[in-house]
Amino acid sequence: MTRSPLTDPRPETDRARHRSSGRMHRPAAVLTGLITAGSLALAGVAAVASGPSVDASNVQASLNQAGPEVAEESVRQVDLVVDQVRQARDAELGKRATAQVTGSVGAAAKAGKTVRESAKEIAAEKKRAAEQREAEKRAAEQRAAEQRTAEEQAAEQQAAEEQRAAEQAAASRSEERAAAPAPAPAQGGSPKAIAQSMLASYGWGGDQWGCLEALWERESNWNPYAQNPSSGAYGIPQALPGGKMASAGADWQTNPATQIRWGLSYISGRYGTPCGAWAHSQSVGWY
Repeated sequence: MTRSPLTDPRPETDRARHRSSGRMHRPAAVLTGLITAGSLALAGVAAVASGPSVDASNVQASLNQAGPEVAEESVRQVDLVVDQVRQARDAELGKRATAQVTGSVGAAAKAGKTVRESAKEIAAEKKRAAEQREAEKRAAEQRAAEQRTAEEQAAEQQAAEEQRAAEQAAASRSEERAAAPAPAPAQGGSPKAIAQSMLASYGWGGDQWGCLEALWERESNWNPYAQNPSSGAYGIPQALPGGKMASAGADWQTNPATQIRWGLSYISGRYGTPCGAWAHSQSVGWY
């Protein structure tokens, strides 16, 4: 009940003491409000740190209950604390993001190193393969060159052998011409008589006459003009070609003595005796 100064029976000194007491209680209320605000601030910090947001209106209502004098200041303090907590949380998240980025950068660098090493290995392998192909190519070229050289040497050797054979044949023919008796004057009589008269000059006896007679009987029938229509062999000994007999004389086409002289020289050089030539003819059909 409110007491009016006019109706209040208490003395003036009592009323003054009551007012002073009211003023003395005000600091205690402020202190209580600050404690409450601090508790609320801590609760707000815990709420912000743990995740959920602080309802400012609820905090304001709580502070108003503690005392309107401290409500506004307490809310400002709470906001400052909440901002600091948020900054700390953002900094922590930044650190984590930085760590993640750093880890990603490290992994990327490691992967890049692996890729570079693999690229070097691939390049080295390609280089080795190219060198191997080049070596194989050079070896193949060398083998081909060696083969060509061997073939050329073989061809040269064969040509040389053929040349030697030709020279030996020419020398043999020269020896035959040298061994042949000098052209004698034309002899009269039949070709057989001429041949019989020449046997001794080659060191043959009468036992060779029968072989010689049979041999040239078969070849030309002792005709100095006989000519084989298919081969072109000519004369009594059937020289092939007939021009060979020119070594015995220029009249080889018509003179039986020239033809016989060449024929006996040929038999001597090739078969040794008329019987040797006749045996060969009997075996193969020619001499």
